[in-house]
Amino acid sequence: MSQSEGPQILYDYEYLLQRLYQRLPARGSKASRFELPRLAIERVGTKTMIRNFRQLTDVMRREPRILISYLLKELGTSGNYDDESGILTINAKVSSVTLNNLISRFVKTYVLCPTCGAPDTRLEKRGKAWILICEACGAEQPVPPL
Repeated sequence: MSQSEGPQILYDYEYLLQRLYQRLPARGSKASRFELPRLAIERVGTKTMIRNFRQLTDVMRREPRILISYLLKELGTSGNYDDESGILTINAKVSSVTLNNLISRFVKTYVLCPTCGAPDTRLEKRGKAWILICEACGAEQPVPPL
């Protein structure tokens, strides 16, 4: 086989490395597409209602009962969820700052992948343990029980 049969391209290592970094997506681009809706909170007497609770759980890709049990356990109170309207009623006065902090903590612990930061995860119960499985990178991480 002679050298004239086909083009032979040789690149140096630095050029290839630079080209690779230019083609990689920007860091944090996976999590930037994950944006939670602003909470629509209404207080009626001693009760707090989250009017867009179903929309919130749909964006997180979690069942409402999981987020409900987390919030009510952290707040130390009871509440009701109306399946038809998607409204969560908490039987206590709760500030919007407290609710936003709790939801941020839930997202960090039970939604975002700790390895790659992608929101493309699912929760799976194995025995008594809850496992966070990332569908983007394949990582599996045990999380605190709900």
